[in-house]
Amino acid sequence: MDDYLHVARATHRIAAAAKKAFDADGITVQQFNEAAGGQVVFHLHVHVMPRKDGIALLPPASRKEDAKVLEDNTAKLIAALKGT
Repeated sequence: MDDYLHVARATHRIAAAAKKAFDADGITVQQFNEAAGGQVVFHLHVHVMPRKDGIALLPPASRKEDAKVLEDNTAKLIAALKGT
């Protein structure tokens, strides 16, 4: 239970930072389990996705983002985490 509490607290902190970093209107948090949930190696992880009103989510694994965009987004999130 302590491990899950740690994950929940970290998720909350990351969600707040992501909302700020990406000027999001809201956040979607998802967690998938086992083969039916798309896992090959069973483990706990959480998806924290900043959302903008009117922009739908793409299907999982439907698009791979450019490495430079991911690098820039990483820097934005790290900066926001340091500020929270």
